[in-house]
Amino acid sequence: MNRRLLLTFLVLLATTGCSQLLLRQTCVGLSRDVNYCLAPLPIPAKEVKDKADAPKPQRAPKAPTKPNPESRSQTQKVSIEIDGKRHELLSELELSEQQLSVVGLAPLGQPLFDVRFDGTSLSSEQNLLLGDNFRAEYLVALLQLIYWPEGQINGALAGGQVQEQACPQPRCRSLHSTNEGELVHISYSHPDPWRARITLDIPAAKLTLKITPLA
Repeated sequence: MNRRLLLTFLVLLATTGCSQLLLRQTCVGLSRDVNYCLAPLPIPAKEVKDKADAPKPQRAPKAPTKPNPESRSQTQKVSIEIDGKRHELLSELELSEQQLSVVGLAPLGQPLFDVRFDGTSLSSEQNLLLGDNFRAEYLVALLQLIYWPEGQINGALAGGQVQEQACPQPRCRSLHSTNEGELVHISYSHPDPWRARITLDIPAAKLTLKITPLA
């Protein structure tokens, strides 16, 4: 992955400023040979089952007994280390059937960015102090590599493949390229990614991203 674009995470300043709203591209280059176009939002298991079943007589709707498993809301502590320099921020991540939204806050609470992806288009409202180095498409791509189902990721990849790996941690996932080997390694402290402390490593970029769920 282009190291200059990964500097998006470096400008974590405890300052305030004006913001700008930008529409972003949805395809990114993860390496020389690997490209990734953002995958659609995860499809709830119930929806997949309903599409496969034959039509049934209509019935009165039942009251929901539990939240949709694909709906998530989580506050996270995010640590980014690039070439030995470490930075931290808070993230408010929300995922529903309609949208993925990620709000980044400086350690003292000042807003840095607000990224929204509806499965087709991607927009970011960001502090002007972040400049042109902040690329929302790369942020969402990394989050999809971490949280999205393996099949959906591989359907959006060209030149590489994501697969589960045996490892000392409860769960590991990696992105491989035939010509370049392992490009991204992700380890989870829990089999469920949404309950896990996560470490993502991109050796070629000297980047380590750590995500710790807070609530």
